[in-house]
Formats: sequence, C-alpha cells, structure tokens
Amino acid sequence: MTTSCRIRQRERRIFEARLLADDPITLEDLAVEFNVSRERVRQIETRAFEKVRHAAQKHFRKTPTPAGLWAQHQ
Repeated sequence: MTTSCRIRQRERRIFEARLLADDPITLEDLAVEFNVSRERVRQIETRAFEKVRHAAQKHFRKTPTPAGLWAQHQ
C-alpha cells in the first residue's frame, strides 16, 4: 500500500490477511486472533478496503493521463 492512507494496524493486518495473502486467513481465525466476532472482522475488512480504494482514487486523480500529457505539449 504505497498510497498515503491512514489505516490502523488492526485494519492493515486484516486487509493483508484476507485480500493480499497467497493463502487467505478465514474470518473465524482472525476473529479468534482479535477476540471479536466474524461480523466485526468483516466490517473492519470492508472499512480498510474502502480507505485503500479511496486513497488510490485520490492518487490517480492527481496523476496526469497520457492524453493530458500530450495536450500539455502541443
């Protein structure tokens, strides 16, 4: 996650374990690890995903498109 995004340590752990791992960890296993319900893990995962998605969209809005670069050099 190279975009500038404020994601908490627990959110990062869940996000990486569920979405970036070669062998994703189950909601149940993460619920036991964090002593919360599976539903709470799912909510944290969703919030982390939204934060990362929002940061990525913000980053790409700032990045000029090839067409925009071409128009600047005419």
